[in-house]
Amino acid sequence: MFHPRKKNPMHVALALMVAFAVGLTACATPTPAASTTAPEPTTAPPTSAPATSAPEPTAAPPTDTPEPEPVDLHLTWWGSQTRHDQTIQIIEMFQEKYPYITITYEFSTFADYWPLLSTKAAAASLPDVLQQDYAYFKQYVADGLIIPLDPYIDDGTINLDNVAPETIGGGMVDGKLYALSLGTNSQSWVLDLDLFEQAGVPLPEPDWTWADFEDINMQIHEKLGIWGNGGDLTNPQIVNCMFLSLGKGLYSDDGTALGFTDDQPLIDYLAMMQRLQDAGAMIPRDEQQASPPTLENNALVTGQAAMYFAHSNQLLALWKAAGENRRLKMVPVPRAVGATQSANYFKPSMFFSISANSEHPKEAAMFIDFFTNSVEANEIMLAERGIPISSAVQEAIGSLLPVAQVEAVNFLKSLEGNVSPIRPPDPAKHNELMTNVFAPQVIDPVLFGQATPEEAVALFREEATALLASQ
Repeated sequence: MFHPRKKNPMHVALALMVAFAVGLTACATPTPAASTTAPEPTTAPPTSAPATSAPEPTAAPPTDTPEPEPVDLHLTWWGSQTRHDQTIQIIEMFQEKYPYITITYEFSTFADYWPLLSTKAAAASLPDVLQQDYAYFKQYVADGLIIPLDPYIDDGTINLDNVAPETIGGGMVDGKLYALSLGTNSQSWVLDLDLFEQAGVPLPEPDWTWADFEDINMQIHEKLGIWGNGGDLTNPQIVNCMFLSLGKGLYSDDGTALGFTDDQPLIDYLAMMQRLQDAGAMIPRDEQQASPPTLENNALVTGQAAMYFAHSNQLLALWKAAGENRRLKMVPVPRAVGATQSANYFKPSMFFSISANSEHPKEAAMFIDFFTNSVEANEIMLAERGIPISSAVQEAIGSLLPVAQVEAVNFLKSLEGNVSPIRPPDPAKHNELMTNVFAPQVIDPVLFGQATPEEAVALFREEATALLASQ
């Protein structure tokens, strides 16, 4: 078990990041080189004794250490093109530092990533290092597919000296760390300030509700003739946030049942989507399925929508795709009508884990440490995967952050003291429930006019109860 040094709470780390954004400089004092000046020669005194030969020089003992055996690692991740480019640069930097390690890699979108990983898991060919998500990693632990990182923390391969314990708790199961957070983020709606101004629609308050959300979508559509929202409202993370604002969760704490007993909030949410679609204020379901919106190709990016759901660590790629001249702002997720607490929570943006079939877990841990603690690597990422968990890295890169990352840091700072507690990781059956039940048997029938919201939610409860109880 590891014992990272006690650090300040998350909000202190976030406050530091904002302070660092105004500019920091650092310098290092070079270590004086050892003197290489030869001593003055000594003149021997005159003597009548015969000269003697100088002693034979003693050979220095060999100092070369054996070259390490070559190591091949495999790495995979999901993300935007920005993340792909950055990660490849960091891989190349790591290989320069450890020339005996070669890393092969592959990447994909979030939607394609999990089927790809499932295929590899079935063939016992998971990559040595795999990017993981809070919604899925518990299933990989339950299936024995990833290993605890604790031994590599205990022996110093992964250094957590500058990491606050509360920033890594999200990757623990039964007291062991299976997934190391790559950064901290939270959920948001990204607003196009120029489109709001053109429409004459006030920006939402931090405690806005889903009723406010619907009204703003309708106004944007009526005044500008575009979509109010450019993304997919069927994202289960949005639904989970809605229940979080009611003090509940999508699932129970142990993951064996749904976490709510009152179905009305979910019924109301589906009915809202139905009204937005009927009014032309939301992209129709068939168009979303034909061309699923992505972080770099969605209606907000193209100027055809005024809002888009994204996590704070995604803002850099979203803003880059939309154009650096755009004016974007992050606001919290809407709350359920009548809710008294925040729909937001601080979340590990994503993790790195080591697969159980890795033949080189030590070197895999070395790469995770490099990703976590290398200032040079983080100068490339610039918090694209979330606010770094290392306070030393936070200090080093604070003054380098681009405008998108400054906005993300300020957004997280604004949530300080007003977030809900993070829920336990999603149960092992989460992916199956969302893929086989929620999307095709709940969302589609409602938005295609084949079922009422009440009928769809009743079916969801029945199917979810049976599936979750079977774990």
